[in-house]
Amino acid sequence: MSRHADRRRPGFAAALVTPACHTALALTALLAANLAQAADTPPPIKPGLWEMTSDSQQLNGKPVPDQSAQMAAQLKNMPPEMRQQIEAQMKAQGIQINPSAAGGGIAARMCLTKDMLEQNRWQQAEGDCKSQVTSRSGNTWRWTMSCTQPPAQGEGATTFTNPESYTGEVRMTTQDNGKPQVMSMKHRARWVSADCGGLKPVKGAAASKR
Repeated sequence: MSRHADRRRPGFAAALVTPACHTALALTALLAANLAQAADTPPPIKPGLWEMTSDSQQLNGKPVPDQSAQMAAQLKNMPPEMRQQIEAQMKAQGIQINPSAAGGGIAARMCLTKDMLEQNRWQQAEGDCKSQVTSRSGNTWRWTMSCTQPPAQGEGATTFTNPESYTGEVRMTTQDNGKPQVMSMKHRARWVSADCGGLKPVKGAAASKR
C-alpha cells in the first residue's frame, strides 16, 4: 500500500486527531475553569476570538515532549477531505484548530462573547467541573477546580497581562487505573479579533443564564 493511500486509512486519522483534539479541548477547558466562578467580577479581557497555546506540560513531574509542531505538519499534509472533516468536527464543538500558530505548533481558538464574560455563562468543554476563584491580587487570579467526570482536583492561576492577552498555569490530579496522575501545564492566550468569523461559542457555553 502506498504511503499516500495509508494516510487515508481511519487508523492514521485517529492517531493524529486524538492528541490534537485532546490538546485543543484541554486548553478550552482550562480557560473555562479559570474564569467560571467570576460572575461578580468579569474577567478583564475583551470579547471576541481568542487563541490558546500550551507552553509546557509535565506528567508526574516529568516533562511531556511537545509534539504539536509534528502534528501541525501532518495536519497540513493531510488529504483535503480528511482535514476538512477533522476541522468540521472540532468547529461543531466551538473549537477551531490553528495549525499555523506561532512556533509552528497547534493552537486552539474559541469565541468568547460579551454575555459569556459578563453573565458567567460558562461550561467546561469536557466533564462536569466546578471552580472557584480563591483570591485576586493585582492582575492575578488564583482558583481551585473539582471535576466528577472524569474525577479530578486542581488549582491554578491566571495573570491578565492586558485586555488582549493572559497567561496561566494549572496543576490537576486524577486517577489512572487506581494510580494518581499529576499533570501540570503552562499556557498563554491572545485576543485575535472582535469578529469570531462564524465560530460559535464552545458547545454548551451559550446556554441561558440561570
